[in-house]
Amino acid sequence: MTPDLDRIDVFDPDVYARGDPARNGLPYGRYAWLREHDPCVRLPCAIPGHEPSAWVVSRFDDVSAVLRDPDRFVSGHGVTMRASHTTVAGDGGKPAMITMDGAAHSRNRRLVNRGFTPAVIRSFETHFRTIAAGVIDRAVALGSFDFVGEIASQLPMHAISDLLGVPEADRPQLARWTNAVSSPTDPDYALPGEDIGDVLGHIWDYGLELAELRRKNPGTDVMSTIVDAADQEALTSDELMGFVFTLAAAGNETTRNSASHALLALFHHPEQMQWLRERADRIPDSAIEEMLRWSTPVVYMRRTAITDVELHDRHIAAGDVVAAFCASANFDPDEFADPQDLRLDRSPNRHVTFAVGPHVCLGAHVARLELRVLFEELIRRTGTLRATGSVEYARDSYLRGVKRLGVQV
Repeated sequence: MTPDLDRIDVFDPDVYARGDPARNGLPYGRYAWLREHDPCVRLPCAIPGHEPSAWVVSRFDDVSAVLRDPDRFVSGHGVTMRASHTTVAGDGGKPAMITMDGAAHSRNRRLVNRGFTPAVIRSFETHFRTIAAGVIDRAVALGSFDFVGEIASQLPMHAISDLLGVPEADRPQLARWTNAVSSPTDPDYALPGEDIGDVLGHIWDYGLELAELRRKNPGTDVMSTIVDAADQEALTSDELMGFVFTLAAAGNETTRNSASHALLALFHHPEQMQWLRERADRIPDSAIEEMLRWSTPVVYMRRTAITDVELHDRHIAAGDVVAAFCASANFDPDEFADPQDLRLDRSPNRHVTFAVGPHVCLGAHVARLELRVLFEELIRRTGTLRATGSVEYARDSYLRGVKRLGVQV
């Protein structure tokens, strides 16, 4: 039994732009049908400039298995459904570890891994709190404000900029560039008179400028580590530019959207907001993990089969595109009891928000710290919060963005 395609089209960006906030903006019904009736099915993708179809994998166990299996499912042909990729050299992009496999991926990851260890990230906590306190105080003074623009976008922008050594004056422009490239199907993020190629050129050139800044003023930040690796010929100039783009884009997008989805969820679950307020001195780890599961800022992760694979009686041929739907996996009732309930004390919580396997998110510890700091400081500085107006979601089926969320203190 196969339903009409309009019931199971999970690549249509309008499905996410028009999502119901009361249902977390996700097409729960479509995901549930796929998990139950067709957990590995080839579906079309009608977005211009994207792959025409992909095998959609929707169950938690299958999504985890695909992401953990780099011997059969590789990242080197891209991690989105786009037909060309900003981090694949063969597509005219600059190589980055997000789309590398095997030894090249291990080498690149190892070069910067020491800048993202839990111990290093913990050392940023005081600085992150200072940033968060400042942006929250300014927003709260307004009384009513857009949470995304005034708070959720500010902490991650400054955090990743500090890691990359981006001067204060350049940060808003870098954020605009990464928005335009990361969510190209949303017209609100487009830059007038410039296409994606133009914007990418700006980011790559800026990466070289940052490298020169760090050569003149080396520090202990991640950018200094990257520059040192490039100067020791462990990284090419193209790889350096790819690193800057990947870190800037991921650092700006993921936490901003996680925080926005999480706050919206708390508005719809006031008992969980109260639970959080009672623990604001130190938000439990379980709450951070549940916010991450709930928000799932990356809807799917694309892999490409490099050998024939049989999955649920379907033949995936070598060269076929596979989309591992994290947004479905994170709400699979076979893994999470009552998955559509927000439970900040949920444990265990093996969500795949940061992926699993060799490509697990390098900045996961940064994102967790940012979420903790942001919500602890927000709750400490507000007595009550309520939503004003309607939420506005981004028109994109890869990154699950929130563009505007009106809040009143």
